[in-house]
Amino acid sequence: MVKPAPLAFIFSGNEMILQCTANVEDQQICIKLLEPVMTNYRNINDGKCAAIVRRNGTTQYWIVSVAYAETLDKNVFTVLKTNVDPIEEPAVNAEPVHASGVTKIHIRRPRNQFIIYRQWMSAKVHAMSPSMTAGSISQIVAQMWRNEKPEVRAHFRALAIEEDRLHKLRYPGYRYAAGNRNPTLPAARRGPADPMTVGERLIAAGY
Repeated sequence: MVKPAPLAFIFSGNEMILQCTANVEDQQICIKLLEPVMTNYRNINDGKCAAIVRRNGTTQYWIVSVAYAETLDKNVFTVLKTNVDPIEEPAVNAEPVHASGVTKIHIRRPRNQFIIYRQWMSAKVHAMSPSMTAGSISQIVAQMWRNEKPEVRAHFRALAIEEDRLHKLRYPGYRYAAGNRNPTLPAARRGPADPMTVGERLIAAGY
């Protein structure tokens, strides 16, 4: 039976970091052992979502807040797992595509942080103002995203990372191929599945 390695408490500014140098190489075993610690970290930090992070090339693991994990150098650290609460939405499923009598499987791309936020917030805005047009909702949500606090952005970034991780596990050979889309379709005629506006694409790309 593998025994958990001792934990050390270190601080970086106001951030409390739980540090563990594992005594085994198996990463999955380490994650399993650290999951209860990650839950406790959240409980003692006013419900802050936590992340298990590994320093690349070592057996050193950190448990930190998700917001802090997003500030770490991705070339030095890798986020392995978070306890971010998922947003209840329809599952991302593969859909059959019929072309020339041949049935193909269309796999949707994993959503980025802005797309997840946009879908979630658009539903909330629509529920409050059912008569509002899709174009107006889109503009409002884009502005809300620009003004969101860093911790809110970090929350949706963590959701996107987790969705991408699960997508890779479910479709290991997946490669995105851009389809033919009509960029000149008027915004008023765009449906939920239509392309984003240029502004929305820039926001989604982080500009």
